[in-house]
This record gives sequence, C-alpha cells and structure tokens, in this order.
Amino acid sequence: MELYWIPIKVAVILFPFLAAAICIPYAIYNYRKYGVNNKFKIFIFYTFIFYMLTAFFMTLLPLPDIDKPVFISGRNIQLIPFTFLKDFLLETKFSFSNPNTYLYIFSEPAFMQVFFNLLLILPLGIYLRYYFKKSFKQTLIITFLVSLFFEITQLTGIYGIYKYPYRVFDVDDLIINTLGGIIGYFITPLFKYMLPDINIIKSKNFNIGKYSTYPRRLIAFFIDWNICFLFFDEHNIFTFIILTFLYFILIPYFTNGFTVGKYLLKMQLKGNSTKLKFSEILQRYSVLLYGYFLLSYILNDANNYLYNLEYYEFLIIILGVQILLNVFVFLHLISHIIKKDPLLLHDRISGVKNINIS
Repeated sequence: MELYWIPIKVAVILFPFLAAAICIPYAIYNYRKYGVNNKFKIFIFYTFIFYMLTAFFMTLLPLPDIDKPVFISGRNIQLIPFTFLKDFLLETKFSFSNPNTYLYIFSEPAFMQVFFNLLLILPLGIYLRYYFKKSFKQTLIITFLVSLFFEITQLTGIYGIYKYPYRVFDVDDLIINTLGGIIGYFITPLFKYMLPDINIIKSKNFNIGKYSTYPRRLIAFFIDWNICFLFFDEHNIFTFIILTFLYFILIPYFTNGFTVGKYLLKMQLKGNSTKLKFSEILQRYSVLLYGYFLLSYILNDANNYLYNLEYYEFLIIILGVQILLNVFVFLHLISHIIKKDPLLLHDRISGVKNINIS
C-alpha cells in the first residue's frame, strides 16, 4: 500500500504550487465567462486538479534508477486484450467451482491491480459528466485518451528522460481505465442529491453595472502592477512616478477607464459622467499610488538613510509613521470588506468606481 501513498504525498506537496500558478488565469476565465468566481465551483475545480495530479503520479511513481533498465527489450509492450483475466486465474487461488475461494479474491495482488486501475480513471468520468457536462461519447474518448497518455508516458520513459521504458505498456490498462471512466459517468447521477446543480453554478451572473468585488479588483490590480513594472524597478522613486502616471493615469484616461487588468476582468472605471475626466483619475491614483505606495517607498528610503547615519532617534519616528500608515490602510480595507462597502478612500475622494461590464 505504500506504493499508493507515495503519489498522493507528492501530489499534496506539489498541489499548492500548481494551484497558485493557475489561480489568476482561472479567475480571469471565470470573471470573463460568468462574471463571478463561485466558491463551490472553485472548490470542485481544484479537487479536479488535485485528482488529476494524483492520478498522473500514480502512473509515474516511484521512479527507478535512471541508469538501470528495468525491462528486457521487446517485453515492454503487451497488446493482447484481456490478458489480465488469464493472469488472474493463474496467479490466484480463485476457482469458479469452489465458492470458498471467492473471498480470497479481494486480498490477491492480481485483483488489487485491476481494481486500482479501475478506480484510477473512475473519478474522471464523474468530473466530465458533472462539472464539464460532457456526453457519454465525449467521456469515452477523453478517458481513453487520458489513459493512453499515461501509458505512452511510461513507454517513452517520460518522453526521453529515461533511456528505457520502466513500466509495461499494457492494452489491458487502457481497457480497464476506460471502463472505470465509463462507470464514473454512469454513477454520476447518484451524487445529484449531494451536490448542487452545476448548470445553476455556471449560469451567467455578470452583475453588469454593479460595483466590482474586492477579489476581482485585486486580481486586476495585480496584473496591472506587474505589467507596469515588468522591466523596471518600482522602488526607484523617479521611475515609479513616471510609469504609474503613464500606465494608471494616462491609459485609463484615453481608454475611458480601462487598463489591461480591468479589460481582462471585464471592469471599467466610471466617474460622474459618461467620459472619465482627467482630474478624476488623477485624484484617484494620487491617493492610492502616491499617497500610499510612493509615500511608503520614501519612508523606507528615509529609514535606510537614517540607519546608515545612525540617527536612531529619527529612525524610530519614521518607523512609527510607517507602521501607522500600514495599520490605517489595513484596517480601512478590512473594515470595508466586512461591511461590504465597495468604495474605498480613493474611490470616494475621486468619485471614480470600479464597475462590472458585459
């Protein structure tokens, strides 16, 4: 059983990194297609990612010594269908004529191998029907192709990483895995009483014209910030002022409220009139970018300067100002999230809001 725990442990370790890597693209997809990021839908999707990661490692691990061939050439492929039935009868004590041997089936390695191969792709059939709304024919094809991918990965030694196949390419595995996916497809209705209707979860709910949520705004800002400072250091004060003015003020002004991040997340800055005014956008980002971020950078530079000069009495004052500034911003944000107030300080001062668009 330890062999089955190894892939699960590896999947648990790698899953957070994979989840972090896909969270932004997945959020963008949801906001653009459905207008919302449904929590249950996100949960189902990430369980699917974890399952696929685990299933892949089940077929991959444990890895052998990279320089030591495992199989003799010519015995790495098994193309005779249903050989597992013959092997089962030869390797186990099972006998059709002796009912006393029936219970021993469940403890036989030959049975366990077939059973786990059946279970390997069974959840995929459930996900394909429930979450991805695939037909029986589509499920059959996809489960077969996934199983084929696993077998080819083994046969090619993980596509050339190993100089030899370290597991047998077995047509029976293709048959059993695909059968597992089909079983998963047919048992999916059994879960309909426990799980909400995915059609309702996936229904479009753009909330067009309403204020954008904080997660949506945060993702858009994260994208814009990284684009703005892709090739430059944001800690250089002069560079910071120039780039933020060009990206966060001029671009939204000329595009009437759009940046790359806002466009991807289907958001737009709206002022008090149809056309966004330059004074409005300047007020907004003067408070956010220059009143907080730029001031933070200046205070940080002052701290470093005073520390090098050993002016510790002034250093304590600057540190105190920094702490108060960050505490104020943190409490301001948290209080608005708790109260579900969509307008932060820079929104209210400028009169510019983040609005969902179609």
